[in-house]
Parts: sequence; structure tokens; C-alpha cells
Amino acid sequence: MAHELFGTFTCPLDEKYRAVLPAKMRDSVTPDELKAGFWITRGFEGCLMMFLNEDWKKLTRKVEMLPFTNDEVRTFKRFFLTPALSVTCDRVGRLGLADSHREMAGIERELIFNGGGSYIEIWSPERWDKFCREKLPDFERVAAKHLDGLFSGLPVVEERDGMGGAGLGKVEKE
Repeated sequence: MAHELFGTFTCPLDEKYRAVLPAKMRDSVTPDELKAGFWITRGFEGCLMMFLNEDWKKLTRKVEMLPFTNDEVRTFKRFFLTPALSVTCDRVGRLGLADSHREMAGIERELIFNGGGSYIEIWSPERWDKFCREKLPDFERVAAKHLDGLFSGLPVVEERDGMGGAGLGKVEKE
């Protein structure tokens, strides 16, 4: 199933280090998927990654097919699979965050959920702010390099009258 886990949400942690998964994210998955829970593991650039249970199973099956004789594969598995823990939402949508995960991601009293479509990143606000300051200037260059042709066939908005104001004179073109 394709998921629509999008958006950026800042959430406080309670005294038991639980955060409420935002309603927009909970509502984008089925009740059965929500009940089956999530897997949280080490992500990239200092965040955590959270996958729906079924998506995690599919991903780990692919990772397990990688050759264990390759030292880079073993290193990846050690840092990605080993810290993975299963979590479930309680009746109000709270997820508990393990001490090891909070330490790994530098999370103290609040966190940021960033929807990545089929997964969710979990960031400390400080690390997310630092990441954005460092990487946002490269956004257009990276998009041009990796997304070239991705938008072909989508409607394009063009200006007809050159006025460019508040959508006047714009038409969609296939």
C-alpha cells in the first residue's frame, strides 16, 4: 500500500518519553496498520527512521538478501538493523521512545516528526534546524541532479499575459 506520511510536526515528550503521533499521520494509514505498529531504527544525518510494520518486513527482507560477505553490508546491517525496535501506539496515539533511540538522535523533551511518504523521520529540533541550515542551500541543485525528468507528463502552469500576479493569466498545460 502506498502511504502518504507527509508533514512536519513538533511534538513534546511526556514524563515517560512518549510523543503523540500527529493525527494527520495516524489518519493516513489503516486502523489495522496502526494496530500492527512501527519499527524505529537509526536513520541518516542524525535522525531516527520509523516504518510501518509491514513496510519494515519488506525492507528487511531486501536487506537480508545483500551479501553478508561484504564488509560494507555488514556495517550497514549493524548500524541499521541492530538498533531497530518495535513500537505501537496506545489508544490516544502515543509512541514510546527508547532511551537508546533518544540518545542516538539527541532527543530530550521534544521531537520533530517529518513525513517522508512511506516512512517517518524523527529528529531533535536542534539537529533538524542545523540540518536545514546546512542543506537547504543545496536543495535546488540536488533536485535538478536527481529529479530530472521526474515531472514530465504532469500539468505545467505557464503565464499567458506575463502579469504573474495572484494566479491571473495562468493556465495549465499538459
